[in-house]
Amino acid sequence: MNEVQKAKRKFRQSKEWKTFRQKMRIKCGGLDYITGHKLRKCYQVHHRNLDETKYAELDENNFICCNNLTHKVIHWLYVYYKKDPAIIDRLKAEMEKTVAINKSDF
Repeated sequence: MNEVQKAKRKFRQSKEWKTFRQKMRIKCGGLDYITGHKLRKCYQVHHRNLDETKYAELDENNFICCNNLTHKVIHWLYVYYKKDPAIIDRLKAEMEKTVAINKSDF
């Protein structure tokens, strides 16, 4: 574990972070920002600002609450989206086609 990771871990154990995390949970109504599903016990508070030097800047506009899988998907898609924003359009088109083919499931 490098020094930045150690500092992030230490910050996540602080009272300041835990208080902020709970404040964000209340603000979002206990729901995953992306899926709208209830937050699970081990939910994530996603940092929109990925600059590690600004990790402890707790501006509510730079965070969303989400479940673990949602958080992983956000970070996974972000890697591709930076290179090709049209990935979202293709993903949406694929979801619409899948829904159309499986419309009896809805």
